[in-house]
Amino acid sequence: MSGSGMQSLFGRIQTKAHQTASRMADQHVKLAVTGLSGAGKTAFITSLVNQLLEGNGTANLPFFTLTKEQRLVGVRRVAQPDVRLARFAYEQGMEALNAAQPSWPVPTRGVSQIRLHVRYKPGQGVSRYLFDQSTLILDILDYPGEWLLDLPLLGMDFPQWSAFCTQQMEEGGREVLSQPFRQAMKNLDWLGQENELQLQQLAEVFRQYLSDCKKHGLELVQPGRFVLPGELEGAPVLQFIPFIGEQAQMDWQHIPSGSNLALAMERFEQYRTKVVKPFYKAYFSDFDRQIVLVDCLSALNRGEQAFDELQRAINWILKSFDYGKNSLLRRMFSPRIDKLVFAASKADHITPDQQDNLIRLLESMVHNARQDMQYRGVRIQTTALAAIRASNVGQTQYQGQRLSVLSGHDLNGQPITLYPGDVPARRPAPTFWQSQGFEFPNFAPPLRDPLTALPHIRMDQMLEFLLGDKLA
Repeated sequence: MSGSGMQSLFGRIQTKAHQTASRMADQHVKLAVTGLSGAGKTAFITSLVNQLLEGNGTANLPFFTLTKEQRLVGVRRVAQPDVRLARFAYEQGMEALNAAQPSWPVPTRGVSQIRLHVRYKPGQGVSRYLFDQSTLILDILDYPGEWLLDLPLLGMDFPQWSAFCTQQMEEGGREVLSQPFRQAMKNLDWLGQENELQLQQLAEVFRQYLSDCKKHGLELVQPGRFVLPGELEGAPVLQFIPFIGEQAQMDWQHIPSGSNLALAMERFEQYRTKVVKPFYKAYFSDFDRQIVLVDCLSALNRGEQAFDELQRAINWILKSFDYGKNSLLRRMFSPRIDKLVFAASKADHITPDQQDNLIRLLESMVHNARQDMQYRGVRIQTTALAAIRASNVGQTQYQGQRLSVLSGHDLNGQPITLYPGDVPARRPAPTFWQSQGFEFPNFAPPLRDPLTALPHIRMDQMLEFLLGDKLA
């Protein structure tokens, strides 16, 4: 073989080796950022991107090994893989945060995506000997938290969903909020000839009931598209209602064709198969890593029923994801989530001495789900973080003792200094809710130099846990 032939063969072997090594190096992560509406998903993603982009500059990431060891070469946003999705509005979010009167990034009203290339110097493993530099591809998805609650519908039929809705409407504040819908339903003949206009009108009353629940901090709102329809606004697939009544009196196997009940059942099934299932298959079936953001503080503010619904919703949602150890073959063909962070958001809304209690409160809320995931081999971290720290900690004298306080700006831009109160380490007893309750503050984003990275609490520890092994 000639010298040029040998050189060509060597080049092909080298290229093949690099391709194989890239696959073996496992250099692609799809991160699921999970949380209900108001948990701070959009702010979290904005901060995560900002911390990585500023990793070689002003970002404060002492617990992120990649930057601590100065192995980060650079981070670049690149074209996202799915051109049908909106581009995650990172620039618009930063513009709002950098304004003279900062405001929070606008929560998403549809699905958006961002892809980052994280270029770094390998510190260990095979890649250190094969490459001077490696690149991790990081894909992150943002979506309305309301839509997340639809995933459990994949495991329900119409009678089961109706029974669930009936039970909900008999609980606490929902009993009052559901009265207009219950009253309107009395005029519907379920087994009579279908009346599409009447069903559409009742669906609007049902939608208003769900919206009222959401305004009162009740998290279990289904179907999620009723309160945030997106591109389905006005579509018949959103014009159905649950059967509220005595199910034992209904022969579900012999529903008259062409009846109102048959039409409602058909629409529900179309919603499951044509809206929820494609959404799940397209975006929620192949994640590698996950962070679950939980706004415990707002739930405490809203009362006992809101807190209990948040706990139920989080545990319900987690059943929709696939968890377990990720071997190389499984990762290539059927990936599972093998690392997960439970994060109590808005840790900057309480004083540092209360953050351990906040973590313990969150641990108590996800206790059963955590045990099940650990049994499947998932590595789990529970923490409290602030994606964008909006308060500063200070000291004051109160009744002869030094007391930690928070200072910042309220949502109207006015300066405030306060002691937000204690955080319970467990779900408070019913008598506590009745006699006292909670009033944790809301802060506006901090005034800051736009050329500096966003301030945070524990974002570096989160990055290390979720991505550190991929960037070793």
